[in-house]
Amino acid sequence: MNAGAPIDPLEYPFDVPADSFLWTSAGAEPLPTLISIDELTADRQAVLAIGSNASVQQLSRKFNERRFADPASQNGQIPVLRAEVDGFDVVYGAHLARYGSLPATLLDTPGACAQVLVTWLSFAQLERMNVSEGLGKAYQLRQVTGVRSYGKPVVPAVSYVTAGGVALFGGSPLGLASILAPGSQWPRATQVGAWDLLSLDMGCGSDGEALSKRVLDSSDWRKKVEVHLGANCLSEPPLP
Repeated sequence: MNAGAPIDPLEYPFDVPADSFLWTSAGAEPLPTLISIDELTADRQAVLAIGSNASVQQLSRKFNERRFADPASQNGQIPVLRAEVDGFDVVYGAHLARYGSLPATLLDTPGACAQVLVTWLSFAQLERMNVSEGLGKAYQLRQVTGVRSYGKPVVPAVSYVTAGGVALFGGSPLGLASILAPGSQWPRATQVGAWDLLSLDMGCGSDGEALSKRVLDSSDWRKKVEVHLGANCLSEPPLP
């Protein structure tokens, strides 16, 4: 997947690196070794990247305007750092992304420790990210405590969470297979596996890929899935 290629929703959360990196308008780079983490993140807002916002190509899609084009400028680079979040898991949200994926959201899960990445955004980048996330419509911003990165607490930290709540699959929240969350009791699945379960729940058989294609090809099917997700969700977090 490159910044201009069509998005395959079943590949969500896309090309997320396994470790910290520096996103620039020219691509991903290793973290600079001559600059401290404190210097690297100064004057930036910590925003949890629990889904595709940790993807190099997705960041390149979102920050493709001229004001983000200079890789040597503050707005032309984003430190993306590994972190841990106590008391949370990353699960599928109860809505569809514009391009047809089931997106990620946070779920309060006592005893869990989600292993995530954090984007450190400049003011201009945060404004752009808010627009790309449909802040106030599809997503809300939530302050998150218990975040640590490189041995230090991250305060303040925020995360986008789905306005529609947490999706239920067979009556249960479903964690993202790409996110480790020791201590969580929720089952986990890839995007394809989540669509398989969703298809079963909707009485469409076990072929989630077929259901996903129907959603992409038909606004009526997209509406049916959205109605189902809205009727099978948690607006208040349960205890596992």
